Amino acid sequence: MNAYLSLAGFYTFYFATLGIWMPYWPLYMAHIGHGAAAIGMVTSLSMAIKLLGPPIWGRLADRSDSRKTIILTTSAGALASTGLFYLSNDLAVITIAVASLHFFLVGCIALVETTAMETVTRHHWDYGRIRLWGSAGFILLALGLGPLADHWGLMLVPLAISLFQLLQTLIASQLPEAEPKPGGPPCQPYRLFGPRKILWFNLMGLFMLLSHGAYYGFMSIHLEANGFSKTAIGALWALGVLAEIAILAQSNAILKRFSVSAILITTLLLAATRWTIYSLTLTWPWLILGQVLHAFTFGAFHIAAIRRVYDTSHPNHRATAQSWFSAISYGAGLGGGLLLAGGLYNRIGAQSLFALMAVMALLGSLAALYSARLFNLDTSKMPS
Repeated sequence: MNAYLSLAGFYTFYFATLGIWMPYWPLYMAHIGHGAAAIGMVTSLSMAIKLLGPPIWGRLADRSDSRKTIILTTSAGALASTGLFYLSNDLAVITIAVASLHFFLVGCIALVETTAMETVTRHHWDYGRIRLWGSAGFILLALGLGPLADHWGLMLVPLAISLFQLLQTLIASQLPEAEPKPGGPPCQPYRLFGPRKILWFNLMGLFMLLSHGAYYGFMSIHLEANGFSKTAIGALWALGVLAEIAILAQSNAILKRFSVSAILITTLLLAATRWTIYSLTLTWPWLILGQVLHAFTFGAFHIAAIRRVYDTSHPNHRATAQSWFSAISYGAGLGGGLLLAGGLYNRIGAQSLFALMAVMALLGSLAALYSARLFNLDTSKMPS
């Protein structure tokens, strides 16, 4: 199978699974008799795994002779984990199933990101036009499974997750292999806390995703509390994903016109602007603007961050570097942001919470500025 199609297919099936998980898994757990405390515990567990899983799989992939084998193994492991959903509705079994599923899921996506960047660089393809199929898969299932579940029941949720994990495993067998590791003397071991430019880059990612905690955790609740219908809320979320797809489709043009550092700094400043909007008003024109900014706060940020990881990591450590960035930003950052938002939402209210998120994004922009300065200094010292 063509490498382009296999990568696009993997992203489609992987993010289709998340399009099922995020909106419908809490509803499914309530359907089988679990309360709010159990649902919150299991959902937060899926976030905690994002901190632990990627570095393990990244390290194994960099030490392995075949990254593709590790991707196939993690995909098959995720598929096997879904089988536990059908054994029992007991909380212990569900908890083990969710932990196992996400342990494998978070591993394979970081490795595929590394393979995708290697492949698009080699063939001069547009990374964003491959990655946008993931966003399309997410929105298709997030919007499409609801009517099916209304008709057939919420037992469709685990079945749909299993189906898309099966498709993901099948397409994983067709992915391109990683680039051969370069010869020559052994490279330096990967160091998470050095050089400083990478430390500050990872810190930037942590603050960016931390600032999204209020949005992912409480935006819908905030809108509903202010009189917005479920249809309106769904339309606003869909608008954000469509804006994300639009910017991903232009990723090569963006990277050719602007430097990676400029994109990262700008997207963090736009994130601060976005959260400030939500802290001040919920009028339709400003809400639409805020959702359109998702194109930058997620889409453009993701494009630039993945490119920076690729450019600054040794070929022998690319999977490890990408996995650690995923763990720090989407694991510790977003997980911490959700915990912070959950603890403060009822205490300080949504408006103050979004204002705090704007401050977090501004702190991230300072980290991005310092990382860019260090990166530029290192570049200027390279022989011409």
